[in-house]
Amino acid sequence: MSAAPATRPTLLSLASAFPPHLLTQEEMYEGLLKGWYEGIASAEKTVFQTRVRRRHMAWDPRETLAGGSVGTGDRMKVFARAVLEVGGASVGAALEWQDLRDIGSFAMASCTGYTGPTPDLHLARRFGLRSDLRRTYVGHMGCFAAFNVLKVALDAIAARPNERVLINCTEFNSLHFRPEATLEQAVIHGLFGDASVSAVLGSAPDGRGVQFLRSHTEQLYDGHEMMTWNIKNDGFFMTLSPYVPFVLAEHIEAYLDKLLAPEGLTCGDVAHWVVHPGGPKILELLAEQLRLTEEQLRASWHVLSEYGNCASGTVLLVLEELLKKGSPQPGEYGVMLAFGPGLTIEGMLLRF
Repeated sequence: MSAAPATRPTLLSLASAFPPHLLTQEEMYEGLLKGWYEGIASAEKTVFQTRVRRRHMAWDPRETLAGGSVGTGDRMKVFARAVLEVGGASVGAALEWQDLRDIGSFAMASCTGYTGPTPDLHLARRFGLRSDLRRTYVGHMGCFAAFNVLKVALDAIAARPNERVLINCTEFNSLHFRPEATLEQAVIHGLFGDASVSAVLGSAPDGRGVQFLRSHTEQLYDGHEMMTWNIKNDGFFMTLSPYVPFVLAEHIEAYLDKLLAPEGLTCGDVAHWVVHPGGPKILELLAEQLRLTEEQLRASWHVLSEYGNCASGTVLLVLEELLKKGSPQPGEYGVMLAFGPGLTIEGMLLRF
């Protein structure tokens, strides 16, 4: 009797959804940001240097913030509604061809809103998932949180290989735009958008989909003040140092050695790069440091242009774009990377 084929954690489905308000960068600037930053001479240039062309938003900030800031509670009311509508759309699409009886775990991430029970319960109830479903909600970890839910999925699959795991990242950054007239906030308000991305993972033999081979996490503790995300009475408040791209570029090669060397690989063995587009400078410096071609970062630049930085879901949007138009070949390797508060670098080694 021949042995059963070896299986690995594998991406079985991937789907995205977006809120209804779609604004070009010109509409956002002329309709709101121009008034906020009229005293800052370089604000307009800064906003358009983000290379974001348009963004989806859970509300139209030109209307809701025309009279100034609004309270955190009012923002959370919009989150509670939008997370079920938009999150539900991406979850439903990811589950479309799945046997719901196989979904044993559900891990969800969001750093842009809080409700209790957490949204994963409401989504699980809506789609009729099992009552013994294991649920994990990851909050406030920022742009790298997709890796937290992916690692929950990988652990769940290792423990229960016959089950499948649903993951979701839903972020509404637009709910936290604020009228502080600083250049730092001009960058943030020109960069971030809203999205929801869901996926199902399970054990599968080679050739059934994208395989997750290993992960690595690195905390750059000395950079803990370079990116922050805190709750205030009138919404959440972000700080973002302009030095973040330079610090990431300085450490990325040592990081990748820790991710790749245990598999006997180097950067030269990686055909596809799924890089979180935290901002244009991050992509530019990493491309220079790692000697990546324009095509290798095409999916990252596309997501930045068409959706903006959507926090935790962004790296999954890049993976979705790569799978749609990048034509990765079976057996080729890829690397997923994201960055966030900590300063934290998260990554995974993929095989297509």
